[in-house]
Amino acid sequence: MRLSILFSSILALTGMCFAQQWELGAAGGIGVYKNATVTDGSSSADAGFKTGPTVGAFASQNLYTHLSGEFRYMMQFSDLKVSSGGSQATFAGQSHAVHYDLMFMGGDREAKVRPYLAGGGGIKLYRGTGAQHADQDLLQFVALTHTQEIKPLVTFGGGVRCKVGRRSFFYVEARDYLTPFPKNVISPVPPSKLSGWLHDFVPMVGFSVGF
Repeated sequence: MRLSILFSSILALTGMCFAQQWELGAAGGIGVYKNATVTDGSSSADAGFKTGPTVGAFASQNLYTHLSGEFRYMMQFSDLKVSSGGSQATFAGQSHAVHYDLMFMGGDREAKVRPYLAGGGGIKLYRGTGAQHADQDLLQFVALTHTQEIKPLVTFGGGVRCKVGRRSFFYVEARDYLTPFPKNVISPVPPSKLSGWLHDFVPMVGFSVGF
Protein backbone atom coordinates (compact mmCIF):
# COMPACT_ATOMS: atom_id res chain seq x y z
CA MET A 1 0.00 0.00 0.00
CA ARG A 2 2.78 2.40 0.93
CA LEU A 3 4.65 1.59 -2.29
CA SER A 4 1.57 2.34 -4.37
CA ILE A 5 1.12 5.69 -2.61
CA LEU A 6 4.79 6.53 -3.17
CA PHE A 7 4.60 5.53 -6.83
CA SER A 8 1.44 7.61 -7.33
CA SER A 9 3.12 10.63 -5.68
CA ILE A 10 6.17 10.33 -7.96
CA LEU A 11 3.94 10.17 -11.03
CA ALA A 12 2.02 13.24 -9.87
CA LEU A 13 5.21 15.24 -9.26
CA THR A 14 6.61 14.17 -12.63
CA GLY A 15 3.44 15.31 -14.34
CA MET A 16 3.62 18.68 -12.60
CA CYS A 17 7.24 19.16 -13.73
CA PHE A 18 6.43 18.38 -17.35
CA ALA A 19 3.36 20.63 -17.20
CA GLN A 20 5.57 23.58 -16.33
CA GLN A 21 7.39 24.64 -19.50
CA TRP A 22 11.14 25.12 -19.45
CA GLU A 23 13.23 27.32 -21.71
CA LEU A 24 16.93 27.11 -22.53
CA GLY A 25 18.59 30.13 -24.07
CA ALA A 26 21.62 32.31 -24.65
CA ALA A 27 22.09 36.06 -24.22
CA GLY A 28 24.63 38.71 -25.11
CA GLY A 29 25.13 42.42 -24.60
CA ILE A 30 27.42 45.16 -23.32
CA GLY A 31 28.30 45.78 -19.67
CA VAL A 32 28.70 49.43 -18.61
CA TYR A 33 30.09 50.03 -15.12
CA LYS A 34 29.43 52.88 -12.73
CA ASN A 35 32.80 52.82 -11.01
CA ALA A 36 33.99 54.01 -7.60
CA THR A 37 36.05 56.97 -6.48
CA VAL A 38 39.33 56.39 -4.65
CA THR A 39 40.76 59.27 -2.63
CA ASP A 40 44.28 60.09 -1.44
CA GLY A 41 44.10 63.26 0.61
CA SER A 42 42.93 66.02 -1.73
CA SER A 43 43.54 63.90 -4.85
CA SER A 44 41.09 61.40 -6.32
CA ALA A 45 40.76 58.87 -9.14
CA ASP A 46 38.09 56.68 -10.72
CA ALA A 47 38.68 52.97 -10.21
CA GLY A 48 36.77 49.99 -11.55
CA PHE A 49 36.18 48.27 -14.88
CA LYS A 50 35.95 49.29 -18.52
CA THR A 51 32.89 48.72 -20.71
CA GLY A 52 33.02 45.25 -22.25
CA PRO A 53 31.04 42.53 -24.05
CA THR A 54 28.90 40.09 -22.04
CA VAL A 55 27.72 36.60 -23.02
CA GLY A 56 25.83 33.93 -21.12
CA ALA A 57 23.22 31.20 -20.91
CA PHE A 58 20.02 30.71 -18.94
CA ALA A 59 17.40 28.12 -18.05
CA SER A 60 13.95 29.36 -17.02
CA GLN A 61 10.87 27.58 -15.74
CA ASN A 62 7.35 28.95 -16.17
CA LEU A 63 6.09 28.31 -12.65
CA TYR A 64 2.73 30.08 -12.89
CA THR A 65 0.92 32.28 -15.37
CA HIS A 66 2.67 35.43 -14.15
CA LEU A 67 5.75 34.02 -12.40
CA SER A 68 8.87 32.32 -13.76
CA GLY A 69 12.14 31.28 -12.15
CA GLU A 70 15.48 31.52 -13.94
CA PHE A 71 19.04 30.28 -13.45
CA ARG A 72 21.57 32.38 -15.32
CA TYR A 73 25.33 32.43 -15.97
CA MET A 74 27.01 35.50 -17.47
CA MET A 75 30.64 36.09 -18.46
CA GLN A 76 31.91 39.60 -19.06
CA PHE A 77 35.20 40.74 -20.61
CA SER A 78 36.01 43.98 -18.79
CA ASP A 79 39.51 45.29 -18.19
CA LEU A 80 40.39 46.73 -14.80
CA LYS A 81 41.19 50.44 -14.85
CA VAL A 82 42.13 53.48 -12.80
CA SER A 83 42.11 57.01 -14.20
CA SER A 84 42.82 60.50 -12.93
CA GLY A 85 43.19 63.69 -14.94
CA GLY A 86 44.73 62.70 -18.25
CA SER A 87 46.36 59.50 -16.98
CA GLN A 88 44.96 55.98 -17.06
CA ALA A 89 46.18 52.48 -16.21
CA THR A 90 44.44 49.32 -17.44
CA PHE A 91 44.78 45.60 -16.77
CA ALA A 92 43.17 42.63 -18.54
CA GLY A 93 40.22 41.20 -16.64
CA GLN A 94 36.92 39.37 -16.72
CA SER A 95 34.03 38.45 -14.46
CA HIS A 96 31.65 35.51 -14.05
CA ALA A 97 28.16 35.85 -12.50
CA VAL A 98 25.83 33.03 -11.42
CA HIS A 99 22.39 33.94 -10.10
CA TYR A 100 18.76 32.92 -9.70
CA ASP A 101 15.94 35.37 -10.49
CA LEU A 102 12.19 35.55 -10.16
CA MET A 103 10.51 37.03 -13.23
CA PHE A 104 7.10 38.68 -12.95
CA MET A 105 5.48 38.31 -16.36
CA GLY A 106 2.73 40.44 -17.91
CA GLY A 107 0.05 39.03 -20.21
CA ASP A 108 -0.86 35.35 -20.45
CA ARG A 109 1.31 32.40 -21.47
CA GLU A 110 0.19 32.44 -25.08
CA ALA A 111 0.67 36.18 -25.61
CA LYS A 112 3.01 37.16 -28.44
CA VAL A 113 4.63 39.90 -26.37
CA ARG A 114 5.14 39.69 -22.59
CA PRO A 115 6.82 42.50 -20.62
CA TYR A 116 8.47 41.44 -17.36
CA LEU A 117 10.35 42.56 -14.27
CA ALA A 118 13.14 40.45 -12.78
CA GLY A 119 15.08 40.39 -9.54
CA GLY A 120 17.32 37.97 -7.72
CA GLY A 121 20.77 37.26 -6.35
CA GLY A 122 23.84 35.07 -6.50
CA ILE A 123 27.61 35.49 -6.68
CA LYS A 124 30.08 37.22 -8.99
CA LEU A 125 33.71 36.27 -9.51
CA TYR A 126 36.07 39.09 -10.50
CA ARG A 127 39.42 38.18 -12.08
CA GLY A 128 42.48 40.15 -13.05
CA THR A 129 44.20 38.22 -15.84
CA GLY A 130 46.97 40.56 -16.96
CA ALA A 131 50.65 40.76 -15.96
CA GLN A 132 51.46 43.02 -13.00
CA HIS A 133 54.12 45.75 -13.29
CA ALA A 134 55.85 47.58 -10.48
CA ASP A 135 55.75 50.81 -12.50
CA GLN A 136 51.95 50.83 -13.00
CA ASP A 137 50.58 54.34 -13.55
CA LEU A 138 48.55 55.89 -10.69
CA LEU A 139 49.92 53.31 -8.24
CA GLN A 140 49.50 55.88 -5.47
CA PHE A 141 45.77 55.15 -5.66
CA VAL A 142 45.25 51.44 -6.40
CA ALA A 143 47.13 48.36 -7.57
CA LEU A 144 45.54 46.39 -10.43
CA THR A 145 46.28 42.79 -9.48
CA HIS A 146 46.47 39.33 -11.03
CA THR A 147 44.09 37.72 -8.56
CA GLN A 148 40.42 36.84 -8.15
CA GLU A 149 37.64 37.54 -5.68
CA ILE A 150 34.06 36.36 -5.15
CA LYS A 151 31.40 38.86 -4.08
CA PRO A 152 27.67 38.52 -3.29
CA LEU A 153 25.48 39.74 -6.14
CA VAL A 154 22.11 41.46 -6.31
CA THR A 155 20.48 41.94 -9.70
CA PHE A 156 17.27 43.51 -11.00
CA GLY A 157 15.87 44.74 -14.28
CA GLY A 158 13.24 44.07 -16.88
CA GLY A 159 12.48 43.58 -20.51
CA VAL A 160 10.18 42.12 -23.12
CA ARG A 161 9.82 38.51 -24.30
CA CYS A 162 8.52 38.07 -27.86
CA LYS A 163 7.23 34.78 -29.22
CA VAL A 164 8.81 34.27 -32.66
CA GLY A 165 7.90 30.62 -33.26
CA ARG A 166 5.88 27.78 -31.82
CA ARG A 167 8.49 27.20 -29.11
CA SER A 168 11.06 29.94 -29.67
CA PHE A 169 11.35 33.33 -28.00
CA PHE A 170 13.36 36.54 -28.42
CA TYR A 171 14.28 38.72 -25.43
CA VAL A 172 15.27 42.37 -25.13
CA GLU A 173 16.19 43.40 -21.60
CA ALA A 174 18.39 45.44 -19.30
CA ARG A 175 19.84 44.34 -15.96
CA ASP A 176 21.75 46.04 -13.18
CA TYR A 177 24.32 43.82 -11.42
CA LEU A 178 25.37 45.16 -8.00
CA THR A 179 28.24 43.89 -5.83
CA PRO A 180 30.51 45.25 -3.11
CA PHE A 181 33.75 46.58 -4.58
CA PRO A 182 36.37 43.80 -5.13
CA LYS A 183 39.24 45.34 -3.15
CA ASN A 184 41.56 42.37 -3.61
CA VAL A 185 41.44 42.63 -7.41
CA ILE A 186 41.61 46.44 -7.45
CA SER A 187 43.51 47.03 -4.23
CA PRO A 188 43.66 50.49 -2.59
CA VAL A 189 47.23 51.53 -1.75
CA PRO A 190 47.40 53.12 1.75
CA PRO A 191 46.57 55.80 2.64
CA SER A 192 44.11 55.80 -0.26
CA LYS A 193 40.50 54.99 0.59
CA LEU A 194 37.88 53.28 -1.55
CA SER A 195 34.39 52.11 -0.66
CA GLY A 196 30.94 51.50 -2.05
CA TRP A 197 29.26 49.14 -4.50
CA LEU A 198 29.80 48.54 -8.19
CA HIS A 199 26.89 48.94 -10.61
CA ASP A 200 27.19 46.97 -13.84
CA PHE A 201 24.40 48.02 -16.22
CA VAL A 202 23.93 45.43 -18.99
CA PRO A 203 21.53 45.93 -21.92
CA MET A 204 21.26 42.65 -23.84
CA VAL A 205 19.29 40.47 -26.21
CA GLY A 206 18.58 36.77 -25.93
CA PHE A 207 17.04 33.79 -27.69
CA SER A 208 15.48 30.71 -26.13
CA VAL A 209 13.70 27.49 -27.04
CA GLY A 210 10.91 26.00 -24.93
CA PHE A 211 10.30 22.34 -24.26
